[in-house]
Amino acid sequence: MIFDFVEETMRRKNARAVLASSVLALLGIGTATPQTGLVQNPMEGDPKALEQGMHMYRHRCGVCHGLDGLGYQGPDLKNGPWLHGDSDADLFRVISRGVPGSEMGPARLQEDEVWMVIAYLRSLRSSGTDQEEPGNAAAGEEIYWDKGSCEQCHRINGRGGRLGPDLSRIGAARSRTALMRELRSASEYYPPGYEPVTVLLRDGRRIAGVRKNEDTFSIQLMDVNEELHLLLKSDLLEVIHEEHSLMPDYGVEQLTDAELDDLLSYLRTLGTTAASARPVKEGSQ
Repeated sequence: MIFDFVEETMRRKNARAVLASSVLALLGIGTATPQTGLVQNPMEGDPKALEQGMHMYRHRCGVCHGLDGLGYQGPDLKNGPWLHGDSDADLFRVISRGVPGSEMGPARLQEDEVWMVIAYLRSLRSSGTDQEEPGNAAAGEEIYWDKGSCEQCHRINGRGGRLGPDLSRIGAARSRTALMRELRSASEYYPPGYEPVTVLLRDGRRIAGVRKNEDTFSIQLMDVNEELHLLLKSDLLEVIHEEHSLMPDYGVEQLTDAELDDLLSYLRTLGTTAASARPVKEGSQ
């Protein structure tokens, strides 16, 4: 009886191990090396997989990260840091599951397709140009807090306004190309939760701000004074989804090309280094 009990216990233990392995496979964790626990890309070094990974990357990822990997709406994957980890396991997790709280959602790819994309990303990395971006970050910090008045709407590490997106990690979330476009032509792209909207109430009042949530019956917005409004559409005459951002376009009249380079250089440090908000001056908020 004792031997039967031991045998049954071992059988269940092995069954649980097989089940756990199957779950990991379903989650896309891959095959671990027993000695190290590291995950190896089975497609690494396969020319055909590399070519297929390139096509999948350009079709699925290029719209945000650029066809060349240098970034567009999303981060630069060729030269910029991979802040969520650069191991094969880290890359698999980010691609297959996305990054919670960001615009990076899970990719709709099979496991072998994810590995192909990772192999292609490795090839991009090895051919990176490592070109130094223009601009002076210290000068750009002065522009951000003073001439640009960016803190009126944006926060960095707890300081600043709330009407616009928090910029504490913007350097990791946006490529230089995307930041330049969003400064020069702010109305070309609205992050989710910051679309400009104006509502006209039945009593004649107009409230302008950014849309936080909307459904068939209600809309929630934050006005330019950072006050939240939850309104029933039955109490409104009209909801106007504006075509122009509340953020102004920073043309060359507002920021010269050299000043823009400096500001971009500063923004690119946010979330990628130990950059912090400027200390609050005495007597200021």
